[in-house]
Amino acid sequence: MSRFVFFAVVALSVSVVVGADWPQWRGPQRDGAASESPTLVSALPEAGLAPTWLSETLPGGFAGGWGSPIVVEGRVYLFVHHKAQKSPGPLPKRKYPYLADDKRGGMSAEEYAKYEENRRAEDIEFGKLYAFQETLVCADLATGKTVWRTDTPSVYSRFVQSGTLTYHDGKLYFLGAARHVRCVDAGTGKEIWNVALPGEFIDEFYMSSVLVADGAAVAFAGKLFGLDAADGKLLWDGTDKMKGQHSSAVAWNAAGKTLAIANVGGGETICVEPRTGKELWRVKSEANNSTPVVAGDRLITYGSSRRSGLRCFKLNSADVAATPEELWNYQRIGDKGSSPVVVGKHVYVQGEKRLACVELESGDEAWSANLDLASPQYTSLVAADDKVIYAYDGLICFVADPAEFRSLAEVKFNKVGLMATEDAHRKLLKLDEVEKQPNGLEESTKIYKREVGDQGPLPCASPAIVDGRLILRLRDKIACYDLRAGAMPSGATPAATTTSSK
Repeated sequence: MSRFVFFAVVALSVSVVVGADWPQWRGPQRDGAASESPTLVSALPEAGLAPTWLSETLPGGFAGGWGSPIVVEGRVYLFVHHKAQKSPGPLPKRKYPYLADDKRGGMSAEEYAKYEENRRAEDIEFGKLYAFQETLVCADLATGKTVWRTDTPSVYSRFVQSGTLTYHDGKLYFLGAARHVRCVDAGTGKEIWNVALPGEFIDEFYMSSVLVADGAAVAFAGKLFGLDAADGKLLWDGTDKMKGQHSSAVAWNAAGKTLAIANVGGGETICVEPRTGKELWRVKSEANNSTPVVAGDRLITYGSSRRSGLRCFKLNSADVAATPEELWNYQRIGDKGSSPVVVGKHVYVQGEKRLACVELESGDEAWSANLDLASPQYTSLVAADDKVIYAYDGLICFVADPAEFRSLAEVKFNKVGLMATEDAHRKLLKLDEVEKQPNGLEESTKIYKREVGDQGPLPCASPAIVDGRLILRLRDKIACYDLRAGAMPSGATPAATTTSSK
């Protein structure tokens, strides 16, 4: 890919403009597209682009989850489920560590299943050595300074909770550990209600983000549930045919109604009434953990394999109970959880080590391109200003142009959040000089991996784009990059980490 870094200055046209905020998972319409964009910089500085600010330290990944930031009315919000060892000192040696495929020593399927059962039980015991918390952080969009922060005692789950917050009518909604749906005041962080969903909890984890539609909070926790958004009262408990874990529901506005569309188990996608849970239709989509996309009268679903592929259905806005007609199935790409984005008349999608542009009307491939990444997965594409951004390890930006794949940016990040090309980072680290020394190539590789290769966006989280600002969750912080014209002339002086004003 070209390392020429360029952001063209063209406003993104969308059919519905609902403001510049990014109030929930995947933005205003849960489709990954920014509804508005100002004029952006025409080129990044040769030395790279420093963040406008870095937040206080916030653990991510296995230590703090993979939730994505949201932005509303000049404030950035993030949910973190994290742990701290209760007592200092080394942990006991594990009897049942995780075994990759090549480490199972010829175990039979039955033997491996028993091993995994023992490993899960051991994980629960190890969980008792830690104290868990659910942290909510509200930061100022202009400065990154913490406006408020809440830390609530929580419990162990097999993987930490990683849903993205949902902002609605001054409140934040999210699914915490142990099947608890929580609602807090967005201005203060004060809890409004906290409801435990029906069902047994052992160590389950759910990555789903709550959808607020028609006065109901719809959440996946093993299956779909509906709660009253005002007080948390359980409105309905989904049937066994509504099982699902990590996908997030989306809203469909049609015939004067707001309905919820969600991927459920068995590779099916359903439509329900948010307040009653009444199922209106069900289609075989082969979708899994991705989020569906509604684009006008088109429903886009995405599966975890090439056989499942990318599918398009035609929604009937006049008769919302009519089963959608499948229009096409593009079977050259698949991903465990990444969600596509629609720009204009084309769908842009990432899967395995590939990107593709597919015609929305026909499902024909316009182009495909390879990604020079080790194992990209789960992270979703976002779009603004007729550009598409994919942030995994580093950041790739390309033109939303169906005529050809045109890479505009391929950048990496260092420890202080500097966004720059590999050449710029090498120059800053003086690696050419290092490589002239004995064993210099080996030392150069170590330095680059430590300072750049191990940094960057948190894998599996997706960025927010608001008013020309790119909000990224890095490994242990939130970073803001101002892409507005003239806003950041140089990357020579990285921003300092902000401190909490709690």
